[in-house]
Amino acid sequence: MIKILTRDYLATYTYLESEIKRIRRRIKHYEDNPVQQVCGVVKGSMQQFPFTECHFVVSGATVKSTEERDKTIRQLLIDLKGNEQLFEDMKLDIEQYLESFPPEHLQDKQLLIMKYVERMSDYDIAAELDCDRSTVSKRIDRIIERINSQ
Repeated sequence: MIKILTRDYLATYTYLESEIKRIRRRIKHYEDNPVQQVCGVVKGSMQQFPFTECHFVVSGATVKSTEERDKTIRQLLIDLKGNEQLFEDMKLDIEQYLESFPPEHLQDKQLLIMKYVERMSDYDIAAELDCDRSTVSKRIDRIIERINSQ
């Protein structure tokens, strides 16, 4: 469990969420775009006499690119699983930290829960609290400063 909620910790938590989304997009790209076949034209001749020149079209998937692709996908899946686990652990740490807030800071606790646990945007929080988006951002900054100064 974390002892203090710092800006760096929250920034890492937020970054981790965007990294998970990026990895998922890359995996989806690999799933949606299968291996391309390589095609080419080669010159040759017929097996029978008279040996006349002709062109043959050859095609096939490149083994090297398929192996590299599979390796990349496996690594992305490993990274995704690790990042998702770390993200969930950080989320639980943040929830546990917020549960320890004293009752007089209930509004601050609720604001941080909406922002970092429920992952609501500043606009959504502002709409729910019926205030301006900049007010939400400033309140979150003041709360984090207060926490860090204790």
